[in-house]
Amino acid sequence: MDDPLLSYSEIATIAGVSAKTMRNYRAAGRFPPPDELPAPDRPRWRRSTVLDWLATRPGQGARTDLHAGTDRHGDDVRVDGADGQ
Repeated sequence: MDDPLLSYSEIATIAGVSAKTMRNYRAAGRFPPPDELPAPDRPRWRRSTVLDWLATRPGQGARTDLHAGTDRHGDDVRVDGADGQ
């Protein structure tokens, strides 16, 4: 299977974010280290690395500190606390 090396801009297109956001993710340790570093300012990642990362990261805009659940009666509640009525 072909597993090409991807740049920030190619990864950003796949992830639906900007290349700057991808750089920020890397700087913050929220993105895996490059698979290859042909030049200090040109890191590259295998497509498989990117797809694995995408499969395990929170969705776009998702807050991991909020959890939907059930109230004391077992009824579903939304994250914002609204009951949908």
